[in-house]
Amino acid sequence: MLQYRSWSIVVLSMMALSLVLTACATPTPEVVREQVTTEVEVTKVVRETVKETQVVTPTPEPVPEEESEIIIAHPGPIYTMDAPVTWYGSTHYLTMMLYDCMIWRERNLDGYVPHLANDWENVEPNRWRFHIREGATFHNGEPINAETIKWNIERVKSRDDFMVSGQWQFVDEVELVDEYTLDIVTTTPDAYALYNLSFNGCEVLPPEYLQEVGEEEFARNPIGSGPYELVEFTEGERYVFEAFDDYWAGRPAIDRVIYQVIPERASQVAALLAGQVDMIADVPMSQRDVVDAGDETKVVKAPPAWAHQLRLRDETEHGAVGETYPDFTPTTENMLIRQAISHALDRTLLAEIQGSATPTLAYLVSVWPEVPEELVGEEAADAWYDPDRARELIREAGYDPEGGNKPHLYFDAPAFDQGGEKEVAEAAQLMLEDVGFEVDLKIWDIATYKEQVMRPGNNRDMYMVTTGKGPSILIMQFRCDWAGSDYVCREDLDPINDAIRTEMDEEARLELWEEWWDWYVEDAVSVTLYEIHRFYGMNARLDWEPRADGWISPRDARLTQ
Repeated sequence: MLQYRSWSIVVLSMMALSLVLTACATPTPEVVREQVTTEVEVTKVVRETVKETQVVTPTPEPVPEEESEIIIAHPGPIYTMDAPVTWYGSTHYLTMMLYDCMIWRERNLDGYVPHLANDWENVEPNRWRFHIREGATFHNGEPINAETIKWNIERVKSRDDFMVSGQWQFVDEVELVDEYTLDIVTTTPDAYALYNLSFNGCEVLPPEYLQEVGEEEFARNPIGSGPYELVEFTEGERYVFEAFDDYWAGRPAIDRVIYQVIPERASQVAALLAGQVDMIADVPMSQRDVVDAGDETKVVKAPPAWAHQLRLRDETEHGAVGETYPDFTPTTENMLIRQAISHALDRTLLAEIQGSATPTLAYLVSVWPEVPEELVGEEAADAWYDPDRARELIREAGYDPEGGNKPHLYFDAPAFDQGGEKEVAEAAQLMLEDVGFEVDLKIWDIATYKEQVMRPGNNRDMYMVTTGKGPSILIMQFRCDWAGSDYVCREDLDPINDAIRTEMDEEARLELWEEWWDWYVEDAVSVTLYEIHRFYGMNARLDWEPRADGWISPRDARLTQ
């Protein structure tokens, strides 16, 4: 193992040098920052009268304050602003500026805060009552009441083409109590009901306006009830939000927020240092000291919100892969091969290559209490890393690499998403080949990757994905009745998932999670590499605390003097 680590350090050093050279060579995109200027001329007027001569200085008109503005570099892609249509947090960063939900997650994920519902209670094991705040309106003046919320939930539940629809199947029905009160009846008692009600698809859209103009026009001119109005956008490139004067919680402190798509991380850093943008989400390790030492920039470390995983396909019935590759049989349908992949990967080294990561064996990041401490960190990763065991498992699966019969793996990865994907994938390829695999690695640009590999489910043996799901979505995704392309069916796991979901006592629920994690690590249908800490680069005047869920929606940001 020490021998292997020593040659791997060479790989790490070469990749780090490559990142530095890339950062230096990538041209800075031109970002146009709007300037708001005010000219006030105060003139002394001398008036002479017959009786006396007097110098009068008129009271000057108040000088309007310059409008505050921040520009956020967004890596893209950005999809439709009809919020329920997409899972991707990269889009929901923006929708959460435009829309409100009923409730929202606390910044540290420890509870929930009011949005359009100012109070709620669990009146029966499977019945939640929500009291909608009176007087809240959409930006066009359309009123918001309990019927508004009911219409939105039923719209999401009724549409199979909405990416978030599976999340909402826990809702059995929505009952109106009075004009500003509604009950959400769940199919069973649900320990994660509030989380589901504050996740993707929770954004409340205006029923009257949407039905009047239709979904196509709504996507071009969306209207919400959040702290900002979307006043201008070039689809997939630049989105301009302006503060909503009549927001129920008060006008936000920053007048204008602009999301500018800049896909390359080196270009984002250059734009921040040049003063062209005010926030970037991921400062590479090689540039953190430079950004933090600047007079007008700073680096802020955030809790881990994302993880990089390898998803291993064990069937071809779900997603588009069966149609795209009709004769394909995944090598990874064999659990021994999946286990060999998991043991072959030096997660500690891969985390070092990524540059902002902590190795882990868990699917969820460690901010969640559902994650046992013994699955996170270098000690856990190093104990699991066992290339000799990986070689044994390959032979047990019926292969003979020394004799030329190597298991073949198709491996897809993005060049850049949260950072370091290309370099990590290349290092993982070397580790897998060292234990006897033949690896066919293909690197994609992120937009094409999501549209041609991930979204249609065209992944073959193995692909790299960034995940930030919470525990509720995880136990739904690992069920035989899950409708998504990332499909995992283990009939003996469904009862455990059901028990976790319906157990309202936290201590008992965490004991059930221990059993779940034992299965996850052993089955290896998804192999987690590490959890990622974000290092935000910001304008030094920007006062904003990163969220534990990784969402970049500065609804509560301020500028200091």
